[in-house]
Amino acid sequence: MVINIQNKSQFINSFLKPIGALTESVIIKSVNNKLICIANNEQGFILCATYNLDLKDTVQLNIPNVKRLEKVISFIGHDSFDLKYQANALSYKDDKIRFKYHFLDDNIIQSPKLSLKKISELDKDINFEIGFDKITELAKGAAFVSESEKLYFNISEKGVYGEITDKANSSVDSYEIQLCEPDASINADVSFPVHFDIVRLLSSSNCETMKVSFNTTQGFCIFDISTDATNLKYIVSGLQQ
Repeated sequence: MVINIQNKSQFINSFLKPIGALTESVIIKSVNNKLICIANNEQGFILCATYNLDLKDTVQLNIPNVKRLEKVISFIGHDSFDLKYQANALSYKDDKIRFKYHFLDDNIIQSPKLSLKKISELDKDINFEIGFDKITELAKGAAFVSESEKLYFNISEKGVYGEITDKANSSVDSYEIQLCEPDASINADVSFPVHFDIVRLLSSSNCETMKVSFNTTQGFCIFDISTDATNLKYIVSGLQQ
């Protein structure tokens, strides 16, 4: 079976690299002309990543180290290329390089018991958009508040602010920036803490803006990033104040 990649840079930067930033070993499946990966990490973050692909065959790739796969694909000197899947391995060859990357057997890698349908049906009561430049600003602020691993989304009629601090410890410094201007559609007054690692993960994405949704009753939020060929959804549980 042949897997045709039309845009190497997009496949690496918008699909493989965000997955590799979350965790090491993952399962990628082909479903309805999409590559789909649902993975989690030790902080409890869940990532649902999809990549549009003209592939009607069903395949499951049990990848032991996604960063190694990303690295070897980056060595290919063409933007469009074919990968050959055979005997539980992915191979490539041209006049200059050739490689074979082996996968693990089934049932070795564990993935979250979620589906695209279940994720799309999750309820949200707060929705807004933030620019990638705001993620960069938050990443810079982490150097000032190095003793905290919490990021608070402070949401009110004044807008949405991101604050790095620890409200359970009054001796911890704080750094806060506006993420979203006041919006009449946001009718809430809440401070929602998440692990700051979400900023590091979002920094690895390739986008200009992202959609952010909260379910304050069930205590989770979703960061949704789309390009013309990929979609990333990070599902993040809230922390204690």
